[in-house]
Amino acid sequence: MSQLFCLPYAGGSGWIYRDWCDTAGSDWSIVPLEYAGHGKRFSEDCFQSIEEAGRDAAASIAESQTGDFVIYGHSMGSLVALEAAYVLQEKSIFPKAVIVAANRPPHLAYKDKALEKLTKDELMSEIASLGQMEKEVFDNKDLYDIIADIMYSDIQMFREYKKDYSGSKLCIPMMAISGKEDRETPAEDMMEWQYYTTGPFSAHVFEGDHFFAFHDRDFPAHLEACLKVL
Repeated sequence: MSQLFCLPYAGGSGWIYRDWCDTAGSDWSIVPLEYAGHGKRFSEDCFQSIEEAGRDAAASIAESQTGDFVIYGHSMGSLVALEAAYVLQEKSIFPKAVIVAANRPPHLAYKDKALEKLTKDELMSEIASLGQMEKEVFDNKDLYDIIADIMYSDIQMFREYKKDYSGSKLCIPMMAISGKEDRETPAEDMMEWQYYTTGPFSAHVFEGDHFFAFHDRDFPAHLEACLKVL
C-alpha cells in the first residue's frame, strides 16, 4: 500500500480530504497533513512562509512514511509540496512522485491575481467565486472572521514566496494536474512545472473548476491511473 500525503489549499485543513480517506480503496493510504493554525492545529501560530510550511510537512512525512509514498498539494499546497520535496531530497528521502494541482509554478506567479492587495472581505468574495466556500461561512460571523484571518495569513505566504527553476532541481517524478474550467491555471502554464525536476513529468487536465479534485469522491483512483503512466 502506498501512502498519499495530502496538503490543503489556502485556508483549508486536512479535513478537506475526508472523502478521499473513505473511498481510496486498498491501494492508497490517505494521510492528510495539517498546517499550523488550521484545523486540528488551530491553537498554533500560522506559518509565516511557504518554506516554513514545507519544512514542517517534510518532517511529518519523514516521520510517518513507511515505504512508497506520493505527495499531493492542491493550490497553495502545491507550493508547500514542492518545498517539502526539496527538503526530503536533501535528506535522501525520495517520494515516488510529487503531484502539484491547481497552481501555476512559482516563476509564473506574476500572472496570478494580486490577492494579497485585497481586503479580507474582498478576499473571501474572490475565494467564494472559485467554488469552495460554503454559504454557512458567510452566515456565521464568528466562523467567517476565523476563516478570513486564516485565509489572509495564507495569502501573505503566496506574496512572499520566490523560487524558480534556475537553481537546484528535484530528481523526483512530477505530475501537474488542473481543472479544465479553472481560469487561474491554464494547461499551458501547468506544463511549466516540468522545469522543476529532472525526473519524469506528465500533465493532465480534468473536468471541473479550481477545486475539481474535491468534486469526485473517487479522485484517488484517477490519480493512481495517471501515476501508472508517469
